[in-house]
Amino acid sequence: MAAAIVGIQRDFGDRENRRHARFKYTVEDRGLEWLRQELEQRLGWALEPARPFAFTQNGDRFGWQRTDEGLWHLLLHIENGRITDQADAMHLTGMREIARIHEGEFRLTPNQNVIVANVSDAARGDIDELVTQFGLDGWKRHSLLRLHAMACVALPTCSLAMAEAERYLPQLIGRIESLLDQHGLDRQAITVRMTGCPNGCARPYLAEIGLVGKGPGRYNLHLGGRFDGTRLNRRVRENVDEAEILATLDGYFRDYRAGRRSGEAFGDFIARTELPGRSESGND
Repeated sequence: MAAAIVGIQRDFGDRENRRHARFKYTVEDRGLEWLRQELEQRLGWALEPARPFAFTQNGDRFGWQRTDEGLWHLLLHIENGRITDQADAMHLTGMREIARIHEGEFRLTPNQNVIVANVSDAARGDIDELVTQFGLDGWKRHSLLRLHAMACVALPTCSLAMAEAERYLPQLIGRIESLLDQHGLDRQAITVRMTGCPNGCARPYLAEIGLVGKGPGRYNLHLGGRFDGTRLNRRVRENVDEAEILATLDGYFRDYRAGRRSGEAFGDFIARTELPGRSESGND
C-alpha cells in the first residue's frame, strides 16, 4: 500500500514547483475517486470501506516494547529529530555504535524519534549499555512537555524559514517547563509544535500550543488544539517575541490550574473557556 502511494506521487506529483509538490496537492488536483482507482489498479485488489477508528493516544511509547514475534523494539526520544554529538551527550556516536552491533532495523516515527527495531533477547543488554553510555535514554529524564514537543528544521537549512525552530525550541521548552512547575503542572503532558514559517511542517495548527514563525525571534501563538491532534487550534497572539509568549502562557496556565475539570487536557480547557464558538468535541 505504502509503496503504491509513493509510486503514484512519483508518477503524478508536481516535480517542478516545490510549493505544489506534496501528495496532498496531487489528491486535491485529481480527486479522491481518481486516487482510489489508480491505487486499486496498482494493488490488484479493491479497497474495503473505511472502518470506524478513534485515536486513543498521542506520542510514542518510549523504551522497550516486546513484539508478537518475541523480539524487542527500543524507542528513543530524539529531540526535534536531530541526532548530533554535543558536549553533554554524544548521540550521533552512540547511534553509530548501536548500528555496529544491531542486526535488526532502524525506523523513524512521525514524531521525529527513532526505533531500534527487532532486537533479540541476547542483544538487548548490549544495546542498553550503549544507550546509557551515550545519553540516549533521555525519555527517562525529560518532562512530558519535552517528550511531546516538535519543531521543523527551519534555519539555517530551510530556505522558506523566517524564524528559528529546531535550534530554539529546546531552550523555550525549558522556560515553559519552569512556568508549569510554578503552577504545579510539571506532570502535565501538553503538545507543543514550532515552525519557522506558516507552511506548518511540524503540524503547529494541531497542537495545544502552536508557534508559527513570522520573523527573527517573532511568532504567532496558537492555542486550543486537542492533545490527540483531532482539533485545530486558533491564533491568539500575532507576531510576538519570547517575553510575550511566556507572559501569555503564564496567564493561561494559571487559569488552567484553577479552572480545569477533572482529567481535562490543556487544549480542551482553552477551547472550552477562551475560544468562543469552538466545539469541545471537534472542529468548528
